[in-house]
Amino acid sequence: MSQDADRIAVPTNGRGPHPAGTAETQPGPSLSTAEPDDVPSDEELATAFSPARLAVGFGIVASLVVLLAGWARRRRSGG
Repeated sequence: MSQDADRIAVPTNGRGPHPAGTAETQPGPSLSTAEPDDVPSDEELATAFSPARLAVGFGIVASLVVLLAGWARRRRSGG
């Protein structure tokens, strides 16, 4: 990292930089209207298990099973 004093590392967690300011100027979270960030929305849940993703996942699992079966078959034959 740079040792420049004017560069400050800002943790963004993938959400972009936060506005600069002191603790007094930044508003606090409102408990009555704030929705937790870790709860997925209905749209995110609908796209989490799309048919394309399921097909890719099944293909990966099936290829691993075929590789393991071939390895076990070669080992058992004593070749």
